[in-house]
Order: sequence, then structure tokens, then C-alpha cells
Amino acid sequence: MATKDGLMSRLLGSSEKFTDKQVAETLTMLVAHGLQRGASDIHIEPHERFVLVRYRIDGSLRGIHKLPRSALGVIMAQLKGLAGLEVQESSAPQEGRYEVTVKEQKIDVRLSIMPVYGGEKAVLHLSLERGKPLELATLGLWGENLNIVQRTLTNPHGLLVVAGPRHSGITSTLFSLLDALNSPLVNIATVEMHPKHRLPGINQTFLAGNAMTMYEGLQSTLKQDPNIVMLSEMPDSATIQTAVHAAGTGHLLLAGLHAESSTAALLRIKAAGVEPFVLLSSLRAIVAQRLVRTLCPDCRVRYALSRDEQKELAHSFGISSLSAYKRIYDLERTVAPSVFGDVKQLSSTPTSITHLWKASESGCETCDRTCYTGRTAIVEVLQSTPGLQKAVLNNEVTAAGALQAAVLKDGFTPMALDGLIKALRGQTTIAEVLHAVAPLA
Repeated sequence: MATKDGLMSRLLGSSEKFTDKQVAETLTMLVAHGLQRGASDIHIEPHERFVLVRYRIDGSLRGIHKLPRSALGVIMAQLKGLAGLEVQESSAPQEGRYEVTVKEQKIDVRLSIMPVYGGEKAVLHLSLERGKPLELATLGLWGENLNIVQRTLTNPHGLLVVAGPRHSGITSTLFSLLDALNSPLVNIATVEMHPKHRLPGINQTFLAGNAMTMYEGLQSTLKQDPNIVMLSEMPDSATIQTAVHAAGTGHLLLAGLHAESSTAALLRIKAAGVEPFVLLSSLRAIVAQRLVRTLCPDCRVRYALSRDEQKELAHSFGISSLSAYKRIYDLERTVAPSVFGDVKQLSSTPTSITHLWKASESGCETCDRTCYTGRTAIVEVLQSTPGLQKAVLNNEVTAAGALQAAVLKDGFTPMALDGLIKALRGQTTIAEVLHAVAPLA
């Protein structure tokens, strides 16, 4: 890649000075390229001899363009002007947002600017007015996990939590849940940090840009006589306590929570000062998830495992008994015909795992030679079972791993196992699953 690639050279010209129009066209083109490639974020980073533009696509950063080093100042100045920030301020972080139209589509851009060595770095988070949210099965839910969530949505009140780290698809799942519940017969209200989706018939409150906290937004929303409330996140103990009590007194409440697993989310809610009996009477389910890249169906490669690879796989996922292999086989048979392909081509038997899938070496035109096409969620769903109730009421566990051991006896499917099944079906790779979550034996 040259110091100034061909496309950007045409936009910025060959001089060391650039007009406002040239810079504006360049920024619009960067956003347009990001959308075309399915990017969630654009990073504009100063280097010694050039400005590097990288796109986050399917969770990974890819360097795409190199701009002239002399363009950095005018690019940052125009970004700050678009977002209503202090143009002359270059020694402190700044955040803002602006809208840009690409091919008649409005794009919301959240801008973060940070002073770094060599100048300033900008990150542009892209949010577009999305269409109808994906169905739950398309997101990655299947089998008993899907059944639990669908049963939960039939409750007139209670708490359903969607948990995971940042950038794990929490908001997408929350809006798929809301879309399944949306009806003219109910009043649905949301309290969100940033606008990411807009659904007709739903009253949405956005906190970005005003002084209201999530706790204050929830309190005010509850006075609006809602049947269903969605919180994009529960950032503090006061919000968690209010949400749990509201869920137990007549509201169906959906909420995002940053936690590593469903059991970790439960312990965090409990640590916020919620009494165990109040928590168990309000909680319906906790969905925890991570995003993994999906293999391109046109060029993915199926391969047989050697004995050494089978042993390594068993060690990585804590598979130590014939009953564990039998459960994996039964789960793969359950999911194969309805969701992930040909039931005649299973990758497991009642006593072993025989095959896996991997990315091809060179990719194909379908996946733009990347070997992957988008992402899917690997999921676990924790519901209130006798084992969970006993452990929580008796304060028997204080760690997520110990709590998971208690609910495994009630049929709980951990996220690692869900990921393994999806790897067996060729949706993703074992490497992607292990990168996303450390399996618990």
C-alpha cells in the first residue's frame, strides 16, 4: 500500500494542502467503504509518514487506506466541526456524534477523538437505521435455549437479562426480543445510551447528549405506565435494584448487563444488594453470549480429526466421559436438520468427535477472499431451576464457576458447548470458539 492509495489520492489531490470539499468527500467515502464492507468502526490513526485508516469488520481490524500525513490536521478539524466539538482543542479527549447520508441512507456516526503520540486518533462508530431485527433463531438461539427464551417472553412480568462483554451483540438480541413482543396492545418503552435501532410503535429514550442517568431514565419511564421496559444496560447498583423490583411488580423488563457469563451476571445482580428471594421471584432467564465469525459456506473445508487432535479437543472442552460424548452427539443431531444443514453429515458419534471444519486457504469471491461471512452468537441461557434456587437461597456459591457446576445437573448448556456444536456443524471454527470463551470443564 503506498503512502497515498489511488482512491484517496483522487479525492485529496496531489498537493500538501486540501480544501474542505476534498476532506468532506474523503470522510464520506471512508464511511461508504465501511458500510460496503460491513464495518462497525473506522479507526483513523497517525503514523510517522502516513495516516492509517483501519476498519473493524466481523470483530477484526483491517488496514485499508493510507492517507498523506499532512492531511491529519484538516481531517481532525473537520470531524470535530461535524460533531460540534472544540476544533482548537487537541490535548484532551472529545466525544460527539453527527449524521451523514450515503446513497440516501442516514448513518449515525459516534465520534471519539483521543490525543496520541504523533497527533490525534479518531474512531468513528457507525450506526445505520436498520431494518427489521433478526429472528431469535437467526441470531444463534436453537433447541432448549430458544424454547426457554420464547417461554419467558410469554410472561406478563419478570426480568430477562442479556449479558456479555462490550461488542458481543447485546443490543441486537434485546431488539430481537422487543420485536417479538411488539404489539399495539402493549406499551413498550426503552431507555438507551445511544440510538442503534428504531422500531415503530416503541417509545425510545436516548440518554446520550443529556444529563439524565440510566437510573433516572428508568424511574421516569416506570411512571409512564409501560407493560414492557428495555434497558440497554444496567451500569450501577441503583439501576439493578430498581429493575429487579419493577420486574417483580407487574412489568416485563429486558436489560443488558456487561458480564462474562450468565452465572457471573447473576452474581453481579446479587452483589448489587438484591435479596436472594426477591431476585429469584423476579428473574426469568439470563442469556449470555459472545460473537464468533461464521465460515463462508461456499469455501469452508471439512476435515477428519487425528487421534492426537481428538485428545486435544477433549482436553480443551473438558470432555472426559462417554456420557459427555453422547450429549454432544444428541445435541448435534437435534440442531442439524432444522438450522445448520445436512443431518446425514454429522461430525460426532455417541463415542467420539470425528470431523471439524476450517477456513479455506484462499477464500472465494463470496467471502471476498476472507474465508468468513459475518458473525453469529454462541449462547448460554440460565433459567431458575431447583439447583439454582437452592444455591442462591443458601448462599452456597460465590463464584461463577461453582454456580455453573450447580446448574449443570439441571441440564444447563454452557456457552462453550453451544460453540462446540456450532463448530461441528460448520458454522464456525474451534479456534473462534476458544478465542471467544474459555470453556469450563
